[in-house]
Amino acid sequence: MRAVLDTRFYFSYYNPESEEVAAWSKKLIRRVLREELKVASSMITIIELYGTMGRIVGVDTVKARVTSIKASNIAFIPVTEEIAQVAGRITLTTPRTPLADAIIAATALIHAGGVVITDDKHFDPIKGVKVIWLGEV
Repeated sequence: MRAVLDTRFYFSYYNPESEEVAAWSKKLIRRVLREELKVASSMITIIELYGTMGRIVGVDTVKARVTSIKASNIAFIPVTEEIAQVAGRITLTTPRTPLADAIIAATALIHAGGVVITDDKHFDPIKGVKVIWLGEV
């Protein structure tokens, strides 16, 4: 796997803040659909999508989007004991990192060489995590 998509990616994909972000996120998804790029998300992303996006567009729309994501060759990786241990260590060393972001970072460290697709600054201080945004994956 090449990268883990942070929840932030889905907000930019479904409601892009600029033409540049729209084109970039659509290109990334096209590469995933053509199996040129293998990405995944943490299961915690589903929780974040329901808890945040659900307030904006409704639960039924979020459910449809999660189904669409899964149909687009993007897997959701469950939180395992190994991920929980790494996430716990992340919260010890970077205590301002939200727990969900620590879990996403741990997922990336274990499954994608630390690569997270996001522009969320919470990932910057996490050792071993490489953030990509608007760049080539």
